[in-house]
Amino acid sequence: MRNAGTAFTILIFLGCITTVVVMNWYPAAIIKMGKENGGRAHIIWKFQIQKVADSALMYYKNALINGTSTLMVTAVLQEDAYQKSRETLLENLIVHDAVKERGLTTEAETLITEKIKGYAAQPDFSVAVSLVYGLDNSGFVELMARPEAERELLKEKNKWDDAELAAWIAEEKNRSRIVRFFK
Repeated sequence: MRNAGTAFTILIFLGCITTVVVMNWYPAAIIKMGKENGGRAHIIWKFQIQKVADSALMYYKNALINGTSTLMVTAVLQEDAYQKSRETLLENLIVHDAVKERGLTTEAETLITEKIKGYAAQPDFSVAVSLVYGLDNSGFVELMARPEAERELLKEKNKWDDAELAAWIAEEKNRSRIVRFFK
């Protein structure tokens, strides 16, 4: 009886590990923000990166289908999308923490609501988001609308242009401590 219980426990454990790996429920990076940005720590999960990369690749595939290009989605392009998705998520966390630290959360939520109202007023918005990006409305808000609204808010409050915002993000990246578990 004891061997059967041990074997069952091992099978359950291996099943859990397999589920974690297959579902990408493991950390891809840990970020500790600089003191100026609140000093918060965040985990970027592999499934988050994969979701952003899949959305970008779907957009790219749709652009290729609708265009006259002979380009194709290759393994190199997929790896590039994965790398850029990780960097985008990192930058979004930096901007989000800056918005929180400066007490602009309410203004950001208002701006997001205004943006979504504008989008939702368009006919078949949900269908378009699903077809073009492979996202539902909440995924679109979290991956695209919220980060864009927060960036706009920071640019407006600090009177920055795009180059100044990019320079500030790069500086904050250098101040942050980033541990990447994968290349």
